[in-house]
Amino acid sequence: MFGLSRASLLPGWIACAPQGGHTAFALVQPGADGRPAVRWTAHEPWDQPVQVLQQLRRARALHRHRCVALLQRHQYHCLTLDAPADVARADWAAAVRWQLKDSVDFAVDSAAVDVLAVPEGTSYRAQPQLIAVAAAEATLRPLVALATDAGAGWQAIDIAETALRNLSALVEVEGRAQALLHCQAGHATLVVTYGGELLSTRQMELSLVLPDDAPDAQRLQAYDQAGLELQRTLDGIERAFGQVTLARLLVTPMPGVQALCEHLTPLLYVPVVPLQLDEVLDLSAVPELLADPALLNRQLCAIGAALRDPA
Repeated sequence: MFGLSRASLLPGWIACAPQGGHTAFALVQPGADGRPAVRWTAHEPWDQPVQVLQQLRRARALHRHRCVALLQRHQYHCLTLDAPADVARADWAAAVRWQLKDSVDFAVDSAAVDVLAVPEGTSYRAQPQLIAVAAAEATLRPLVALATDAGAGWQAIDIAETALRNLSALVEVEGRAQALLHCQAGHATLVVTYGGELLSTRQMELSLVLPDDAPDAQRLQAYDQAGLELQRTLDGIERAFGQVTLARLLVTPMPGVQALCEHLTPLLYVPVVPLQLDEVLDLSAVPELLADPALLNRQLCAIGAALRDPA
């Protein structure tokens, strides 16, 4: 998303994905067998971020790698808009900035704004569309400053939707669109991709990450609510992007993922299956992630964000 300058460093990326009072880290590099390789992950408290970054600078050589930080979901806005007519792609961000002023709660003149082109030929609309991402300067400035203070500045700043897009792109069915659902405590993020790019995104207030001893009635209610929200969302996406078909809904690793998929399957018109990350990522250096779905769930956005150009 928001690129920041930095000198040429080692291959691969380290991603930092804050999640409330904690943050996930992951280093992803090119693997020998062609799969991206997750070299290490970490889950650290985020109440003193400069100290955490300094510790990882010493232990993991953050300053020798490209680093990307993810904004938390309350720190940015993500909106789908018509692309500006007769404006070069390079100028889209500037052209849509003032369209955002009634949709965000911060000053757009100083905000960071970036745009993602929605793949053409996916809808019947004559006007191309884009996804605009905007974040307040007051949000970005402290995030940049704390990394600079730690001596391990960010090369880029990203969002969860594009991190999940990167994961979805690894397993897309050629010529078909694909939905990917990532569930976290109290909410879920849905992305729909086509050709490795975002078609649509949605944040949903769903509580699907439940403790093992959660009552069956609570689990059933949460699953039914998810089915209803996903029905409405996927139906809307089918209408909006009628030129492509949706191949499946993938659900990212989490405790109880198989039960969730089995519950959703008869409610939706597409297959619902768990995402098998070990088929597309080399996780041999982090076997603990495969052994613990809850841990993998926490690290997922960091891993996805680190799936950037490895050069």
